[in-house]
Amino acid sequence: MHDFSSAPSIVVGVDGSSEATDAALWAVDEAVSRDVPLRLVSVIDPADRYGADNGTAHYASAHAALYDVQRTVEATGKPVKMETEVVQGKPLRVLLDASRAAVMVCVGSIGRKHAHHGVGSVAAGLAEWAVCPVAVIRRPVRRSVNPEPGSIVADADDGVVLRAAFEEARLRKAPLRIVGSWQAETPDDDDGRLVRARLDRRLATWRRLYPDVLVETVAVRGSICRYVTDHADSVQLFVTAALGGRCELGGPRSTACSVLIMRRRH
Repeated sequence: MHDFSSAPSIVVGVDGSSEATDAALWAVDEAVSRDVPLRLVSVIDPADRYGADNGTAHYASAHAALYDVQRTVEATGKPVKMETEVVQGKPLRVLLDASRAAVMVCVGSIGRKHAHHGVGSVAAGLAEWAVCPVAVIRRPVRRSVNPEPGSIVADADDGVVLRAAFEEARLRKAPLRIVGSWQAETPDDDDGRLVRARLDRRLATWRRLYPDVLVETVAVRGSICRYVTDHADSVQLFVTAALGGRCELGGPRSTACSVLIMRRRH
């Protein structure tokens, strides 16, 4: 296990990919809003054979990747404190260790090694096993019709998820879409009305706590994850309790947008 500081921070996995840079830029507001450092971590995997240079080139590449991301974040002009670190180990194991003390771990949806094979195994592993919340950031879908950044979307069935979704909507000044679902085989308007009525009752307290957040309720038949995928061009972030069998980070049930994974213990 790696000896990570117990001081809270937003940890970002940096591997030299443009997706990792996107994750770091997304994480800036998280760090600033909490007044904690943005901790950029680059991991050198011992499985990558060093050869004659004893890893010198790998360390140089890792430091260069961190420097590039640091400069990109600094160019935003936002008052974020940054820390950088190069660690040797398995990337997933290192970031899981970091999740024990982190406020949040952020990674790109596709790492440098997985650019041609769908979502990276590090992102999928973190979503499954990390101790803290995990943000898996996708490059936004190009919106030719609507240039707005899109809504925050959340499942209504978990209080931890709702709180995180309202906080994200407030932080990013984005509209919030709370989705409820039913599983009937055939469409039924009565089911939809019942779901919307339940959502309105559930959200009454949250609306009072977050009067500055614009909230819309949506009732859908079937999978919420399918709804998010079908509406990816209008969604910037999907907040959910867990992915598991309902949703995936890639493949036929992919959410096709950035995802913030919460769990009740968070």
